[in-house]
Amino acid sequence: MTQIIPDYLRDHSFGDLDTPAIGAPFVIKRTRGVHHFARKTPLVPKPGEAVTLYASTSSDQPVKELVLRYSASDWRDFAELPFQPAELRWETMSGVWINEWHAQLPPQPEGTFLRYQIYARLPEREAKPAKEGGQATQFRLFADNQSRDAGAGDQFAIWYAEDSVPEWSKSARIYQIFVDRFSPGQGRDWLQQEDLTSPFGGTLRGVIEKLTYIRALGFNAIWLTPIFASPSHHGYDTSDYMKIEPRFGALADFEELVAKAHALGLRVILDFVANHVSDQHPALQEALKSGSNPFAAWFKWKKWPEYQSYFNVRSMPELNLAPGSPARKHLLEAARYWLRLGVDGYRLDYATGPGLDFWVEFRKVCRAVNPEVWIFGEVTRPADQQLSFAGGLDGTLDFLGCQALRETFAFRAKPLSWFAGHLQASQAYFPRDFSRPLFLDNHDMNRFLFAAGGSLQRLKLALNWLYLLPGQPLVYFGTESALSQALSIHDPRAIGFDQSRLPMNWNEIPQRSDLAELIRALSSFRERFPGLQYAQWQLLALDDERETALWRVEYADGNFFAALNRSDEPRDISVPQDCFGEEQTTVDLLTGEQVPVRSGGIDIPAETLLVFSPLKA
Repeated sequence: MTQIIPDYLRDHSFGDLDTPAIGAPFVIKRTRGVHHFARKTPLVPKPGEAVTLYASTSSDQPVKELVLRYSASDWRDFAELPFQPAELRWETMSGVWINEWHAQLPPQPEGTFLRYQIYARLPEREAKPAKEGGQATQFRLFADNQSRDAGAGDQFAIWYAEDSVPEWSKSARIYQIFVDRFSPGQGRDWLQQEDLTSPFGGTLRGVIEKLTYIRALGFNAIWLTPIFASPSHHGYDTSDYMKIEPRFGALADFEELVAKAHALGLRVILDFVANHVSDQHPALQEALKSGSNPFAAWFKWKKWPEYQSYFNVRSMPELNLAPGSPARKHLLEAARYWLRLGVDGYRLDYATGPGLDFWVEFRKVCRAVNPEVWIFGEVTRPADQQLSFAGGLDGTLDFLGCQALRETFAFRAKPLSWFAGHLQASQAYFPRDFSRPLFLDNHDMNRFLFAAGGSLQRLKLALNWLYLLPGQPLVYFGTESALSQALSIHDPRAIGFDQSRLPMNWNEIPQRSDLAELIRALSSFRERFPGLQYAQWQLLALDDERETALWRVEYADGNFFAALNRSDEPRDISVPQDCFGEEQTTVDLLTGEQVPVRSGGIDIPAETLLVFSPLKA
């Protein structure tokens, strides 16, 4: 019998947890051995603060001792401290006992860049006799990659600085631009391509010409997919970090783009890929000439000339970003270079690839050039591992929130009680200043409109939530023009992800003015209520059968109610008895429209979210 997999289960975010079948073994694996995942308190240490580190070991490998080794001098000298056992628990999914441990790093002065490793000392075993005679050997196992060798073991880092998330980022509203598919520029048409993996002709000039349009939609930041030299249309395989891809334009075009964006009040965020490069990168071409070539140190090798590659895609060799490596130095200099040209932020592709110590140094280096640079990563892993990037990055893209919005409103696969539970847990788990840009879709997943079966009402409902919830709203280009796709990216006939990367349908904008107007209205709403970034959501009522729910949303300057009807029929929702007093109408804060009220309740149309203020204290 053929197993039919529901669409929503095939809709999971691209990455390590793409499907439940991949996710389950991953969850089991991450409990076996020695693990740290950068767990610490405080999450972002300040100068002079003691830091408690947490680690775990599993019973499938007996541990004699757990040790912390650390250095503030790039390992020219280092100290070691023992971990103390804290808790023993049973891990049902993995079928092992888990020992939890903790150790405390002593306080460090301002500016200290401290690297550390954690390893388990295993019981001694007899080594095979060597020429000089046999001897007892001490075995070690390093967190998190389970290496036996300190040089290859995962490294972590802490930068002790009076540093914080840039203030401007807290009110960011981001428009994502897939450069090749956004706009070819005035007087130029899209290239006619039958192969969706071919370039379609988008340019930086095309982006420049649309900046006023983007600002008019209410956005105050743009995110450009990779613009560096690359052999592909998507650019996620860089061949030169210091050059603009010629198809997109020249450096002068980019400088003009930054200047005009800033003049309009738009911040510029670049996509930065640190984990891998193109197989056309000159460093790899040199490294393949000889295993002793100095450029071989740029890459990870199985055994020369076989290199490791991103998800086994041979055209994307992985970089060796160990401390002091030439590739690491090059990427840090590239990050500095674009910041000096006026870049305001970086979206970091596949942030789980490079080690956490790399991102800590990356942030340190970037802040030295621009103290207001915003740095957030693509992390498609569980919440605890997303949080492990605190102190390295300013935050991570909210893939969990994206998934919740898609499953609740595009597929309607989850009841509202599940969605309400997600909101409650998410706001309790993540710190206030851990950036979590929230989105409905992106270039690596089916467009929300396609996932919703073409329902514009479901898209509008989800957009309301996107702008209402904590986090920075992030909108993929073309959402305002109902841009969709012909096939699912999971369809055997689709090639890669490019069904979700179709060129912008500029001719459809007049016909879809309702979507554009909605986004403008939602942006205005967000500006009027800046405290929403830190709002607290309190669930007051919920009915899964009728598909209705009511929340009280409390923020710094007041509170309002959010009433949801997800069903296909109009519903009535009870509200607190003294909410309206003698009033007969209230105002939907999202649309500005009058909403009739009655004693003790409010009527809500099908598939609608109403946001309104109490009219009586």
